[in-house]
Amino acid sequence: MAITLGAVTFDDKHTTVREKQEEVGGRNERQIEIVGVILGESSLSDVESKLDAIADAASEEDYSAVLSVRAGRRLLVRRESFVREVARESLAGSFALKLAAKDPFEEASSTTNVNWTISISGATKAVSANGNVFSRPTITLVASGAVVNPSFSDGTRTIAFSGTVADGETLVLDAVTGLATLEDEDVTPYSSGLFPRISPEGTTLTYEDDDASSHAASVTVGFRDRWW
Repeated sequence: MAITLGAVTFDDKHTTVREKQEEVGGRNERQIEIVGVILGESSLSDVESKLDAIADAASEEDYSAVLSVRAGRRLLVRRESFVREVARESLAGSFALKLAAKDPFEEASSTTNVNWTISISGATKAVSANGNVFSRPTITLVASGAVVNPSFSDGTRTIAFSGTVADGETLVLDAVTGLATLEDEDVTPYSSGLFPRISPEGTTLTYEDDDASSHAASVTVGFRDRWW
């Protein structure tokens, strides 16, 4: 499969990738080095343009560039260094690009969404991930009637919102960002607990709310499969 970084697609015949795990500041980070050559261009400016595009494909400032080394998977990376050389006589170029992924886990390029209709407090939903480590869900609840103090648990971890989600309003509990929003307003201070995890072995999510609740909502559990 072709290796891609943002809009750049590398020539797999002339590109090699090396990966390693490294501890940075007490946490694991994935280090990726992409080394390759630019061949077959018709002018020196074309070679320079290809090298410029590679250098610009990842920011030095944040982990926002999408790198895909394996089909259907991605890493969010930043550029640590870029070394380039140009052979003017042969119209060729070479490069060594070093990238870092703050989150060392690869994740699926697309999101899995599981729909769940809530009609009672204590409702359950079986969900499973396809990676080899747990996935972090984004739980979106759209209330039918007033939903009071909703919570979601995987049996070990429970995330709860202290408040009322009015009829038609949307509450989002996002394990990836660690944030809770109600109608796009940050309500994280009114949430408590730990976000559930979706495991490859399977997870049963349990929904609960207060007696004064309508016990009715449409829920979407979205997550990306992850691999170590």
